[in-house]
Amino acid sequence: MYRVIIHKKVIKFLQTRSVSEQRLIQSKIDLLKLDPFKNNNLDIKKLKGVDSLYRLRIGKIRLVYQVLETELVLLIITAGSRGNIYKNL
Repeated sequence: MYRVIIHKKVIKFLQTRSVSEQRLIQSKIDLLKLDPFKNNNLDIKKLKGVDSLYRLRIGKIRLVYQVLETELVLLIITAGSRGNIYKNL
């Protein structure tokens, strides 16, 4: 199982979401801890042109994360609505 580290700006973004969305996102992150590369219950894609960055789609929300395989750590780098999220990478 992977350990999850969430960036401060992601935490602020998640706090602006409704309680039901927060619960949904937390449940998806819990599933992500088990296998951050392939999971039939998650919509995960590797980002092109960037090493070791992946995105998790949860409705219109996107979470971009990096996997540190040697330390078994997931770094959730950024979160936002689709389209806007990829501009700052």
